[in-house]
Amino acid sequence: MKKRLAIAGVFMLCMFSTSAIASEVLEDIVERTIPLGPARTFALHGTDGTIQIYGTDSNEIKIVAIKKAFSSIRLKAIGIQVETKNDSVNINTVAPAKPRWAWSDRSGTVDYIINVPQTARITAVDLPNGELTIDGMRGAPISASLGNGRLTTRNCFCDQKVRVESGGMDIVFDWLEEKLVTIDAVINDGNVRALIPVDASFEIHAVAEHGRVASDFSEIENRKRGGVSEINETIGQAPLSKLAVRAVNGNVQISEVIW
Repeated sequence: MKKRLAIAGVFMLCMFSTSAIASEVLEDIVERTIPLGPARTFALHGTDGTIQIYGTDSNEIKIVAIKKAFSSIRLKAIGIQVETKNDSVNINTVAPAKPRWAWSDRSGTVDYIINVPQTARITAVDLPNGELTIDGMRGAPISASLGNGRLTTRNCFCDQKVRVESGGMDIVFDWLEEKLVTIDAVINDGNVRALIPVDASFEIHAVAEHGRVASDFSEIENRKRGGVSEINETIGQAPLSKLAVRAVNGNVQISEVIW
């Protein structure tokens, strides 16, 4: 009986030790600085994790990529490929291969923090799962897409094309400038919030195909056959900014913000 208890104790200790080792997160930090003129282009193709992009006055890109995994094998399998060609920088993230067995180690994420010249053109930023933030871009258009998670653009005074499959989306302006800005935002499953200063002038076309559109700037809401909710109007005088937002399954909220 004592022998059985001893064996059981060793077995439980091994299980505890394995669990403790498996829960330890390993990290590897990759840093690069690359010259990039203000009129050039940038693209990033990520894997699960986070992407934070900040517009700066610099003429270079600063990249910090934090790779995380539960094993050294998985950590080494994550690749960060940086290609510079024809006045552009393209970052491609190579994710570890998916294991065949259900209980195998499936870990592997990358958290990016990137400074980009604020007038550079962001041709594509895509992320399968996680959080994606773009802050402080100006001039050239930006394009970004997210599979599952939350996407945020903040104070980006440029044309924006943003897409989310499932999760949430925030479009935030601390202030609006006298610039021609067109925003095209679509979410398939989830809610969109646009936070806009109370004294702003802009055109808004917001549609919720299976949900509700609400705006602090107006009480006008049109209902169509099939439950479609829509607001299409001009706010303020002589607006230059145009905001088009669509939620297929979810709600759209246009909020007045007083900072």
